[in-house]
Amino acid sequence: MRIGVNASCLLQDTPADTGNIVKDLLSGLSRLHPEHSFIFFFDQAPPVGLQWPENVTTVVVPRGGDHSWQQYLWLEWKLVSAIKKQRLDLFLGMDGQLPLRSKTPVHLVIGDMGFVYGMAGISASRQRFLKRNITRYIKQAKKVIVLSHALEQDVLQYAPDAAGKLQVLLPAIDNSYQPLQWEDREEVKSTYAGSVEYFVAVGSIHPKNNLMPLLKAFSALKRRLHSNMKLLLVGSETAAGAEITDSLTSYKYRNDVILIPDADQATLAKVVAGAYALVYSTRFAGVAMPVYAAMQCEVPVIALEGVAAREAGGEGVLYADPESLEDLADKMCLLYKDEELRSRLLSKIRKADRTGAFGTLIID
Repeated sequence: MRIGVNASCLLQDTPADTGNIVKDLLSGLSRLHPEHSFIFFFDQAPPVGLQWPENVTTVVVPRGGDHSWQQYLWLEWKLVSAIKKQRLDLFLGMDGQLPLRSKTPVHLVIGDMGFVYGMAGISASRQRFLKRNITRYIKQAKKVIVLSHALEQDVLQYAPDAAGKLQVLLPAIDNSYQPLQWEDREEVKSTYAGSVEYFVAVGSIHPKNNLMPLLKAFSALKRRLHSNMKLLLVGSETAAGAEITDSLTSYKYRNDVILIPDADQATLAKVVAGAYALVYSTRFAGVAMPVYAAMQCEVPVIALEGVAAREAGGEGVLYADPESLEDLADKMCLLYKDEELRSRLLSKIRKADRTGAFGTLIID
């Protein structure tokens, strides 16, 4: 088959921000299915360092801007024209969207439904566009693939008729996430946290990740316990999160907050494995990849109550009320003070043992 892929979302893939989900899926799919030809469509030139097998061809279809009308023009006209030229047998919509004007059979991949809940930091017009079209995308797709059981619930609540074409594909967890021995953990603490214990939060500096409440909860912990504990924020800085970044210059405990914006996979794995605990403050993510990472590293997790966090962590997570800043602060203080609680959480950790079932993307 000749299989086209909207691979533009891959350009935003990083280990910390997205868990490299799309990159890993497309890499595994193309390598394990050399009998097929893949055409990856990008809306801008991809980085030179991206390496693909010989059965992958990249096609750049310039978008020209980020306004809503430019995104629509690209998806429904420019991309459709490029698809026709390639004479495809199948098209993969990897970003939860598909070109409705195209007649090529489509498999739709949904990795996020946060717009349904009014996600912070995403323009209202963009969220209205996605809400208006998601049911149309689902209706037109031959198959709908979701990346978690939490997303399965979201899709079925929003589009019940999708049940007959819906399939869950759980992303693989990078094998670099492993527990550290005491000496290695001390080295990580020395390198990234001044040789003291630290909480870590993984994800872009963006309002959707609820970092302002996390910073306020961390302030409460510092005031109450007079601890030298640090907070590591691992993820890229974003335009939408500029207010968060700027606030750190006047944040009382700014010397105890460390930004790591460009962590590669090896660095991220070490920082997660070296943490006293991971704090997952995102409410509406489709896949709680940082929680899976912490589970693999045998690191306790505090998470805002949410379906995706529950799916990833189960009983191995200490959950906080997402409507209560005080509860998040209380849980962080409690875990810091109570070693028995930390041990109980560690004993309930469940590790994911899976590899990507890449064929799910293309097999009807």
